[in-house]
Amino acid sequence: MTTTTLKTSIRNAYMLLFASQIVNIGFGLLAIFITLLADEIHLRPLEIGVIISIFMVARAISSGVVPDFSDKVGRKIILIISLIFYAFSTALLGFARSFFWLFILRIVEGASAGAVFPTAEALLVDSVPIKDRGAWMGKYFTTFNFGFIIGPALGGLLFSFGTDILYLDTLTAFSVPFLFTGFLGFTSLLSIIIFVEDIFKKDKKDPIEELITDEIVDIPTSITPYFSSFLFIGVISGFSIGLIIPIFTLHMTNAFLLDEGTIGFIFTISGSVALLVNYPAGKLSDKIERMQIVWIGMIFTGLAFIGVSLSTTLIATIIFFIFRSTAFQAYIPAYRAFQADKIPPLMRGKVMGRIQSAFNVGATLGPLVGAWIYELFVLESLEILGYKFFGGGVPFLIAGIFGLIQVFTAVHILRGEKRNRATKVVKI
Repeated sequence: MTTTTLKTSIRNAYMLLFASQIVNIGFGLLAIFITLLADEIHLRPLEIGVIISIFMVARAISSGVVPDFSDKVGRKIILIISLIFYAFSTALLGFARSFFWLFILRIVEGASAGAVFPTAEALLVDSVPIKDRGAWMGKYFTTFNFGFIIGPALGGLLFSFGTDILYLDTLTAFSVPFLFTGFLGFTSLLSIIIFVEDIFKKDKKDPIEELITDEIVDIPTSITPYFSSFLFIGVISGFSIGLIIPIFTLHMTNAFLLDEGTIGFIFTISGSVALLVNYPAGKLSDKIERMQIVWIGMIFTGLAFIGVSLSTTLIATIIFFIFRSTAFQAYIPAYRAFQADKIPPLMRGKVMGRIQSAFNVGATLGPLVGAWIYELFVLESLEILGYKFFGGGVPFLIAGIFGLIQVFTAVHILRGEKRNRATKVVKI
């Protein structure tokens, strides 16, 4: 790799982290305020559920289609177009006053987010050396999580600024945090336009890893080792996480009588602790077998969900929830780095997009199933082997079981890697 290419690659990596951080602050802000806005304009609970889920549907479709084009026309142009739509849609959401406009704008927002994240991740992987890939993925997920930690708090401050400083009525004040989110999107867009460059293009060879012919762009995704396993884990992971998205707040309120502020504080604490493990775990995966970290992390993540489901005291529930967040954030950089190791460079947009689409499909189905199960059991007191626990914990129990199912696939991949290494040794 030439010195110029190295400088471009490292600059790309840092600017993508910066752009990701900006977008994710707005993303974290929207996660709470879109529900508050929908409630303020008096949408029914079912309509609010549709507004939340349509985002994931649009994101799943977009992430399975759009990043494919980044392998052909370059990742930068896809990021630019997607960020334009993201910035405009998020800014306009603050002015939506009906189910129809919220629905339309959430489709645009979800589709643009579905294009941005896998494309940006593919370009980040393009830009960094293999030996440091895990560490960079750790940095990437640190920025992702940090955005979700400070986003809601920042949104609250902006909303208060609108009501207390600008003296806007409650409904009009919602435009302030949404306009700021749009501004963050445009800031990220400008950083991409000015500072980021494509590393791979269809008519160029790979300057970092190996010589690859142009024909690799058009061969099927099955060329990626373990592609079907990646899709399976994506769906299962999305489904297990989605199961508890709509009911965590309800469970904490009904079982332990917590208010919204305390629940938000729990999220902040768990996210802050998890933030500390992203980079060290990712860097460790550059030194040892990545899938060793992955399957161990998956076990603890699944067990922690089960711990939450069986907990009948608040302190135990909080400890298990924090432990779950930490275990998940410890293995995810290693897992994504391993995926990148196996995906041919000129197919990264296509394959990473489809893997993320699989996750989004699971995350779309999970909330619907989780809410249904919670309704069935919330008023019950259940018993397993003489141990009694809250019926509202059943979705967490199922999420934990699905989380443990992933472990078998991860171990299958690890064994495949060991067989491949043994085969190479024998050939030598």
